[in-house]
Amino acid sequence: MATTTSSIINLTKTIVGAGLLAIPFAFKANGILFGILLILLGGIAAWYGLYIVARVSDHIEGETSFFALCAITYPKLTLLFDFSIAIQCFGVALSYLVLFGDLVPSLIGEYLTRNQVIVMSLVFIVPLISFRRLDSLKFGSLVGLIAIAYLTLLVLGHALFDDLSLTRGELRVIRPGPLSEVLSAFSIVVFAFTAAQNICTIINEIDDKRKVNWVIIASCLGAGILFTVVGLAGYLQFGSNITGNVILNYDPTLITSRIGKSALTLMVGLSFPLMFHPCRISINNMIHWIETELNKEKQGETRPLLSSDNNNNNDDVERSHVEVPFSTNRFIAVTVILCTVIYLLALSVTSFELVLALVGATGSTLICFILPGLFGYKLLETPRERYMSLALTIWGTAVMIAAVFATLRY
Repeated sequence: MATTTSSIINLTKTIVGAGLLAIPFAFKANGILFGILLILLGGIAAWYGLYIVARVSDHIEGETSFFALCAITYPKLTLLFDFSIAIQCFGVALSYLVLFGDLVPSLIGEYLTRNQVIVMSLVFIVPLISFRRLDSLKFGSLVGLIAIAYLTLLVLGHALFDDLSLTRGELRVIRPGPLSEVLSAFSIVVFAFTAAQNICTIINEIDDKRKVNWVIIASCLGAGILFTVVGLAGYLQFGSNITGNVILNYDPTLITSRIGKSALTLMVGLSFPLMFHPCRISINNMIHWIETELNKEKQGETRPLLSSDNNNNNDDVERSHVEVPFSTNRFIAVTVILCTVIYLLALSVTSFELVLALVGATGSTLICFILPGLFGYKLLETPRERYMSLALTIWGTAVMIAAVFATLRY
């Protein structure tokens, strides 16, 4: 079982990944005041989505999963829900490899090409993605958080001690940029707060489930403070000159910049398995769902996925036990195929901020807002809680549509 401390470490590390370094770029479109407000809004919405999942997990006997929650609420949409989670985690993992390929060549003097570096990363990535349990990665997550602490100090230190007149472009304090840029940047903020892909694993592994909400609050609060500090420091130094990855704005010849890139490389490598883990689980859930449906058709059955009667009334939803088998052979097969596909795409995709924006606009809004809201609407007890959950779903849908349109247009 995982302790409360290790759960906070893993959930915080899930939230604070490579998206942290794109937050200053989000300030470029939003301006200082609106940028802070959007971080606050994104953090509250992310917390509420995670809180709903923790609350409705009481309806599951055995291990909590999005698959199990879908099975007792919207069984016909189970495949779609797990597909959404898989796409989100897949996109994040892809962005990490893209970033890894951008950073390492500049650290080693361009002796290796970007694609060679990405392929060689398999040497340490493969052992990390071989673990079945998320808690096995807690020490890697701790090292990743130390790397994040250094990157935060690097951005903050440069903003405090550098001559900002040499690097700063135009600053927006109150007035935001064009609406399309604001929406695209907000999807980066949504992406940065995404942690729903691992919340079910956190719930299953924690030794005291009564502390799950404290884990969520501590992780979201810590991440929100970190995003605000790094976002403000990076934007105040570079203004409109900021790029998608703030670390790449600093003089590459400085020793602090080289250490920062090394820390970022380490963080990315240790974050990859935190995304790969839930993506692999969701793919297995999808395979299991398809097999179950095919078997039911062969047997001429029309009953739902679960033996209990599921309908739209919250009071009629009972606690259910749903286990999704994951054999060793399938575990290996899914791991190999998934890793191969991600790496092949990473060799051709080069825009770090575009990946973040598109993933934030689609997968992040689905698993952070839309899905938890639907679960809460079906399973929470009071009308007020159900309508708040429905509002979260509506909010997520509006954000997804607007952000996708703005990102592709921008």
